[in-house]
Amino acid sequence: MKRGKKKRAGIVILAAVIVLVGAGIFFYYQTQYYLVLNGEKEVELNLCQTYEDPGASAKKGGEDVSDQIEVRGTLDLQTPGTYTLVYSIGDLSVERRITVGTKMDPVLELEGEDPLQVPLGVEFEEPGFSAEDSNGRDLTDEVKVERPELKRAGKSAITYTVEDHEGNSTTVERAVEVLPNTYYETPGLPICMYHYVYDEADPPEDLYSRYGNYIEVHDLEEELQWLVSEDYYFPTWKEVRDYVDGKLLLPEKSIVLCFDDGAKSFLEVGIPALEKYEVPATCFMITKGAGEEKVKNYPSKYVSYQSHSDNMHRAGGFIGHGGIFTAMPEEEALADLKTSIEKCGNSDAFAYPYGDYTQQCRDIVEEAGFLCAVTTEGGKAKPGMDPLLLPRVRMSMGQSLADFQYMVAPEV
Repeated sequence: MKRGKKKRAGIVILAAVIVLVGAGIFFYYQTQYYLVLNGEKEVELNLCQTYEDPGASAKKGGEDVSDQIEVRGTLDLQTPGTYTLVYSIGDLSVERRITVGTKMDPVLELEGEDPLQVPLGVEFEEPGFSAEDSNGRDLTDEVKVERPELKRAGKSAITYTVEDHEGNSTTVERAVEVLPNTYYETPGLPICMYHYVYDEADPPEDLYSRYGNYIEVHDLEEELQWLVSEDYYFPTWKEVRDYVDGKLLLPEKSIVLCFDDGAKSFLEVGIPALEKYEVPATCFMITKGAGEEKVKNYPSKYVSYQSHSDNMHRAGGFIGHGGIFTAMPEEEALADLKTSIEKCGNSDAFAYPYGDYTQQCRDIVEEAGFLCAVTTEGGKAKPGMDPLLLPRVRMSMGQSLADFQYMVAPEV
């Protein structure tokens, strides 16, 4: 009996050991990485040879995790030398050494300056290039050029590639610096100024006492539908700022829609129209009183709430329409703007109450940190204008679709 018990105990212990060892192997297998290079470990290339790094492969627990591999090191195919690329994942790493020689085959040479400086909005003129194979055969007509659109100021590159009849390929890049420029021809950017929206089936009592600032919702929808059908672009305020500063080319069919004051008529009737046609717009909100609650209660992916001041949309000044901003002490006005920014959650744009401003007002708006500010002066925004004193195109009650199209048309 004792011998049988000992035998059974030994079997149990052995089984437990096997289970533990198996569990340990399984755990190790599931937590360890397997990493290998794709392609050769040592690579020799011609100068500027077209090359695509084959990378490396990794697995963890039998699953492919190659997309988690980190690569360190640089490779400059246009400069002779030896480069090391390190691929790592977990505690594993492998290296690839790439030697770039001094000979180019086929030969591809660029003419002109490097980097090439191009003013924004000026038509690009190719300085020229030439190519030939190792036997002196001219390949210039076979060079393929990939040129970016050059629509934004900054550094860019043009890529030239040529392949000979033996399959040897050379790729050369031309550095391009796009310079800010405010002197090119442009039709201008209409920044449209709306106010209140109503439904003709339920007209508001003050419809005819608001100086034509209402627009009927079906008229608005007709305009939105036309903008969408014409494939208009709706830039952000950051893009508007870059455009005005001469750092960005906008599509000719670009437009910004603004609704001033944050009235309930816009929130309850206008926002659904914007959402129906998926058109973004800005609501310049007066944040004093119910304004802050309106921002919280009427969220929409198509509406950006921006400042129309906290409590400066009231009388008290002696300039223009008599808005108080022009008469307020600097510290008080700045505090008001910062309060409105906090309540709106944005500082991209500001609309001067009543459209009134002075140079001091403009400077206070800049100090508050706004990217752009709009007035009620008529016209389209253009490069070179003060981004904190941008004009707008006024929208009025009763305007026809043809009127709207005429006002926003991209004509120089």
